Amino acid sequence: MKRRKTLKIVGAAGVSASVAGCSGILGGGCGPGEDEIGTLAEEVNEGGATSTAAEASTEDRESASITGEIQSIGDNAVIVDDGTGTAKLTTLFGGFTAQNVGEGDCAQATGIPFAPEEGSDNDIQFLVEDVGLADD
Repeated sequence: MKRRKTLKIVGAAGVSASVAGCSGILGGGCGPGEDEIGTLAEEVNEGGATSTAAEASTEDRESASITGEIQSIGDNAVIVDDGTGTAKLTTLFGGFTAQNVGEGDCAQATGIPFAPEEGSDNDIQFLVEDVGLADD
């Protein structure tokens, strides 16, 4: 039986999401996914992208899909690293409630990339539309 871990997004239309540990399967890391965080960061910086989640949600931007290892989990953000860069996963309203999820687990997310906060160590921020199980 597969063990499932849960990460809930609070305030974002009641979306609930799951994350599965994959670090053992992929030899200590996971990602990159369909889109590399490093490539998205280059595109965001070249395009003069917005700097807030609210602005990103109102722009006509294409969604991207990333897969990365969870570096940290906070009340308002989850930091993931896919080996090409780091992304701060955020929601438009509310934050994250983590249950049985920890650093090193493998998360897959779909959302809109936008510029990181000034002084941030992250390459991009990612307005999450969906978070789910990474392929394992």
